[in-house]
Amino acid sequence: MAPMTTPLTVIARMRAKEGREAALHDALTALVAPTRRAPGCLAYDLHTEVGEPARFWFYEVWRRPEDHAMNLESPHITGFLGQAAGLLDGDLEVHFLD
Repeated sequence: MAPMTTPLTVIARMRAKEGREAALHDALTALVAPTRRAPGCLAYDLHTEVGEPARFWFYEVWRRPEDHAMNLESPHITGFLGQAAGLLDGDLEVHFLD
């Protein structure tokens, strides 16, 4: 029997550049459906911080860390990362939890 792997939880936080809130929201929303269809994706939820409309969070759960890593290579994610500099105020902050 194969060893059990613990699902990987990922929390990602980002802030929109001033005046780019709607554009970032649209770009992030476009990631949800294709990512939810990705192999091993158990949850992929986009949130806006209460009282901070420029601050966005992703809550993700992946069956295995390898599934998350494969998703990072997908066209919808690489496409977003290519336009992120024009949308984000600062860096994308990512935390991996088990």
